[in-house]
Parts: sequence; C-alpha cells; structure tokens
Amino acid sequence: KYIIYAFLSSFSGAILGLVIGYPLFPSIIMNAYGIMYTIPDRVIVFHWDYAIYSIIMALVTTTVAALMSTLQELKATPAILMQPKAPKPGKRIFLERITPLWSRLSFSRKVTFRNIFRYKKRFFMTVFGIAGCTALLITGFGLRDSINDIMGKQFDEIFLYDGQLVTNIESSQEKERLLESLRKEERIDSFLPIFNETVETRVKGKNRFYEANLMVPESLDHLNLFIDLHTRLDQRKIELPKQGAIITEKLANLLGISPGDSVTLRTTEGTSYDIVVADIAENYLTHYIYLSPEYYEEVTGDTYQANSVLFNEKKDLDLDEKEFKESLMENEHVLAVVLLGTLKNQFHDTLKSLDFVILVLIISAGALAMVVLYNLTNINITERIREIATIKVLGFRDGEVDSYIYRENVILTLFGTLLGLVLGLIFHRYVIHTMEIDSMMFGQNVHLVSYIWSVLLTFGFSAFVNFFMHFSLKRVNMVESLKSVE
Repeated sequence: KYIIYAFLSSFSGAILGLVIGYPLFPSIIMNAYGIMYTIPDRVIVFHWDYAIYSIIMALVTTTVAALMSTLQELKATPAILMQPKAPKPGKRIFLERITPLWSRLSFSRKVTFRNIFRYKKRFFMTVFGIAGCTALLITGFGLRDSINDIMGKQFDEIFLYDGQLVTNIESSQEKERLLESLRKEERIDSFLPIFNETVETRVKGKNRFYEANLMVPESLDHLNLFIDLHTRLDQRKIELPKQGAIITEKLANLLGISPGDSVTLRTTEGTSYDIVVADIAENYLTHYIYLSPEYYEEVTGDTYQANSVLFNEKKDLDLDEKEFKESLMENEHVLAVVLLGTLKNQFHDTLKSLDFVILVLIISAGALAMVVLYNLTNINITERIREIATIKVLGFRDGEVDSYIYRENVILTLFGTLLGLVLGLIFHRYVIHTMEIDSMMFGQNVHLVSYIWSVLLTFGFSAFVNFFMHFSLKRVNMVESLKSVE
C-alpha cells in the first residue's frame, strides 16, 4: 500500500515536472544568458535520456524512503502495531541545564523547546526545507543584484564620461582643429583626448590570449573627471602612475597576476611589448589597461598620438541623442560617436528579462517552503492529536492552541532561515561564477535589502501555512483525549 502510494505520487509528480519544466526552465535560462549572448533561434529539444534519469531519481528517492519506513514498522509484532502509538518520551534538553534562562521561561515556551528537540527528524527536515527556500530566494535576488551592479557601478561609478568620439587624426593640426570645434560645441562641457586600441594580453608560461582595451589619456590630471579608477573591496582611489600600468580586476584574475607582475601586450599589427602592473582596478564590462603617455612611449618606442576623445555633456541641457550624434558626425575628423546613455538603456532593457527568472525562483522557493511546512505540520498535528485534544480539555482556547503548535514552526523557520542565508551565499557565488564569461565580471555581493526580502518572504510563506493549519487545529475534537494510551 505505502510503496504503491509513494511510487504513483512520485511518478505523477515527475511527469508533471517534465511537462512544465522542459518548456519553462530552458527558456528562463536562455533569457538570462541573452544578457551576454545573442541567441537568434531558441530551440528546445526534449531529451528522453534526461527525462528517464529524472523519473528514475524521483521514483528511487521516494520509494526507497517508503520502503525503509515500512520495513522498520514491520519489525514490530502485530499486537504492538494495533496499539495507539505512545508519545515519544521526553528528555532533558540543553537549555534546562542553563538554570537562569530556563527558570525565566513560561510553561508553554518550555513545552515548545522540549517538543522541538524531542522530534529530531522533524527538526532537521523542517530546518533543511526552510533553508532550501531561503537559499533559493537569496540566489534569485543576489543574481539580480550582481547583474544590476554591472549597470549601476560600470556606468555610474566607474565610467563618468558621457560619450566617446572615434577620430581619424593624423597630425597635430588636425587634432587642434577637432579640439577647437569641441570647445565651441555648446552641448559639451569637458573632453579628454586619449589613445585607444584593442590589444591581446598574456603572461609568460600561458598560451591563451585575452583581448583588452588599451587606454592612454593625454592628461593624467583630468582622467578622474572621466574614469574613476579604484579597487573593489576597499574602494581605494587609484592614481594612474607615470611608470606602470593599471589593469582591471577580471583580466587580472584570468591572467593570474597581481601588482608587480609583467604582462605581454600584442597589437593588431603583431608588435609585442611588456608592461609592469602597478595596480588593479574595479571593472565589470570588458577588460581595460591604462597607461600614462610617458610609459606608453617608453615600452612601445612609438610617439604618442591620441585617436579618440572622451567627453562630458552639460547636465542642464535636454539633449536629443540622435540630433547630437549627427551634429558631431558632421566633423570630418570624427569617424564614430558612442554615447554611454544609449548603451546603458540597451543594457537596462536586456535586464528586464531577469525579472521573470527572479519570479520563478520566488515561486519555487515558496512552493518548497509551503510543501515542507504543510506536510510536517500536518504530521505533527496527526501524531499529537490526543495531546492537542487534552490541552483543549484543560481550557486552552483556539488562539492558545495555535500558539502551542505555531511557536515551534516559527523557531524552526528561524533556524532554517539562518542556515539558508549561508547556503544562499554559497549558491549565489556558484551561479555567478558559472554564468560569467571571459569579458565580463558580475557583482560579487548580495545587497542587504535582498537578505531582508528573503527573510521576510520565508516567514511570509510560513505564516501562510500556519493560517491554513489553524482550521485543522480547530477541528480537533476534545473526545480524542479519552483515547490516550496513558
């Protein structure tokens, strides 16, 4: 009877999970990866081997659990099995040995703590179930935080400039004419000529190259108006030195280097030269290497010549981006105009798909918490129905009976939530490092508000289950107390 019940319920659940999971979760994952990749045709294929493995795992776990439980019961004689199950004997718990604390607890709270530690299996099942719920919530909210950090920190805290001009300057006269036109442009507040090119980086002993953007500002004194170089952990400001290079954090991690190490750069023309790393700066999108003009000329042997211009717009003007770009492109020395506001808006639109991922994780976490709490609370009430009926006979009102049971759920939810916060941090780190690609680094921290929401939602799911279990407790008949073994 019990094995067939476990088999049929797990088989039905596995089939339902396949019907819902195959079209749903691949779409969610591809939407999330769509932030980093262009996926033109999203084809979802039903894999029979994965489906069979999943069904077998579901059947084995539930059926084996039912088999072990029934075999344990069948070891007893029929006469013992026909008797009502006696309550589990109580034991002195650790709190009782702390006399000053234990003596100040009320009777109902003493009973609560004794019951929690008397049913150890239920304790661990509830704690781990709630921990899984909180961990899923932390993972979902943390994923949103990490990806939003790219947009917030990269475009608001690191890149302070509003746009970049790609130029075709070949002489100092052409450069001066371009800069003079920018000085006359009423919509530009400040600008900084820079040399910018794509290079390949590697360290000795490793054959793999990583692409990076080499940026050499013409003036070190004004660089902080356009790019804020700082470390991620302690937010220490970094000044671009005249000797040595500043590289971004993700590139340093990929190359396995730290300040003082050497890096080989190779240009698109095939020229190679070595630089020494002076410091490592926070960055999230692509890789950057910053050099001073003097150090650039020293390591390359070339004469410094700017080929781009970073600029800031005047903040009090309402600009039409399309018209502004067209007016800049009218200059014969401007090849392209890149506005950071446009990139930021495109990235923000892409992140909207992430909200669906968060929603699915919250629903999954809520379902897990409610299933675990509902089943365990239901079992708790069933096993202790005569005890509950007895306290009703003794004069406990409905609210007091609810508190008698719910207080245990609240304490177990608290334990599970604390464990889930730790597990969620581990899950979040794993997901982030799995999703990251070579040219991108996600935010590494979960924001405080995400922890708060995860805790509130976990306790909200618990309160929701307690509300429904109130009606089960209300239906307990006091006559049940007469059937007690005692």
